[in-house]
Amino acid sequence: MAPSPLTAIYDFLSLGNVFLLFISLLMLHYFMVLFEFRNMPPGPRFTTIPVLGNLLSLDPSAETLSNIFKSLTKNYGPIFSLKMGSYKFVMASSREAVHEMLVKKSADYAGRPQTYAFYTQTLGGKDIVMGNYGPQWKKQRKLFTAALRQYLLDIPLIERRVATQAEKLVQFMEEQNGKPFNPSDCLMRSVANVICGITFGEGEDTTNPELDRLLKLNADFIANDEDLRLATILEFFSWARYLPLKVYDRVLQPLFEIHDIIRKIFRLRAKEFDPTEPVENLISGLLRAKYETENEPDDEMRDVQLSEDHFVITIEDMFVGGYETTSTTLKWVIALLVRYPEHQKDIQRQLDEVIGAEKSPSLHDRSSLPLVLATVMETLRIGNLLPIALPHVTLTDTTLCGYRVPKDTIVFANTESIHLDPKFWEDPTVFNPYRHLDKDGKLITNQGNFYPFGAGRRVCAGEALAKVELFMFVSWMLQKFTFIADEGHPVNTKGAFVQFPSAYKIRAIKRQ
Repeated sequence: MAPSPLTAIYDFLSLGNVFLLFISLLMLHYFMVLFEFRNMPPGPRFTTIPVLGNLLSLDPSAETLSNIFKSLTKNYGPIFSLKMGSYKFVMASSREAVHEMLVKKSADYAGRPQTYAFYTQTLGGKDIVMGNYGPQWKKQRKLFTAALRQYLLDIPLIERRVATQAEKLVQFMEEQNGKPFNPSDCLMRSVANVICGITFGEGEDTTNPELDRLLKLNADFIANDEDLRLATILEFFSWARYLPLKVYDRVLQPLFEIHDIIRKIFRLRAKEFDPTEPVENLISGLLRAKYETENEPDDEMRDVQLSEDHFVITIEDMFVGGYETTSTTLKWVIALLVRYPEHQKDIQRQLDEVIGAEKSPSLHDRSSLPLVLATVMETLRIGNLLPIALPHVTLTDTTLCGYRVPKDTIVFANTESIHLDPKFWEDPTVFNPYRHLDKDGKLITNQGNFYPFGAGRRVCAGEALAKVELFMFVSWMLQKFTFIADEGHPVNTKGAFVQFPSAYKIRAIKRQ
């Protein structure tokens, strides 16, 4: 009588046969890894674990996102590749690689990963920042830039809205009477009020309970760096959403509440919109741009439709992106100028010579105050708000510095490594605004190694507005006050996606 199939299986499952099967499967796995990464940048191939990929090759003790990859950069060079869960991953950390990726081959690297959290928080990838490159994204960005451009061209309007908040900010600082205070909240609220006015209209600020709620939700989201760091790692594993973890709920819930607030406001403004009335805020500008596109017979994107969700997420991009990065930069400005008081004195000397004590700085003074602009640039360089730029995805098979990069590979630009590279910056960890000025004291705007706003097709759409706000706030504050350290110095760097200074206190001494 022939043995049953079950008996044959039991006979086969001896310890030796199981071990041999395990070794064979493991060898097959590594052959597949080597084939998959053939001609790609170097990386940890033989520590690639099935399902997890190279997760164990990351530094678990790192406190910032960029530090997670430092050991890999040391072992494999400025361009390396690895497997993270379900995705191939490339890190570009050299100037040549970042320039090729963001500028020279911008079209090849113009995609965004549509992973679970990114896709969910943007209601199906319907935003400008994380939406994937395509006809809807191009139309959405076109409408946004058209609406924002109306503000930037109306110098008196944008200046009035920023100056109003700058005046309130210096008034608050004066009321502290030279006593120690943490400037974080007043800086965040001042920038948020500018964004509220630009986005929602004149007189709209965080005294409105709903807009104040927006501010708090966004602040809570950014400050939750432990959950953000964990969610960032989980994003590379497509099956992670099914795990019994609450981290996604904690990360996404504030964003869903933000969506609901913005949707309510947008529906009310859309109902009241009159295309014959002048544009007074970003929402009416978006609605005007949409109206003009739909009624322009020769517009190539006329048939590309955008849903209400696209406008809700666009407004969120404006509020969240415009508020957080600008206010964080201002926190870095004060923290660094307190640490380097000689530069603070130089800026004040230039302000006194150009503006004097009676007149307030205006946007027309920008060309005459290059040291203020250089200070903003140096803060962006050394502060590195986004040490690793938002992830790109290759839309086609391409190359990077001679290495093969297949379609659908996630690629990161490590801009911090360029901003702190001693080959391009003398004493890179030292705060020195003069490195951005030429021998005649004029601003150097393009050194080829400065990417705080990205570059190419995915460059930050709000760059021009951010520069306007930073110039106005910095010049107004330093015209009126000298900042002195009190508690919390030296500051440490914190944060997952956005790097911000740890809490500190200063004293604002009114200038005579």
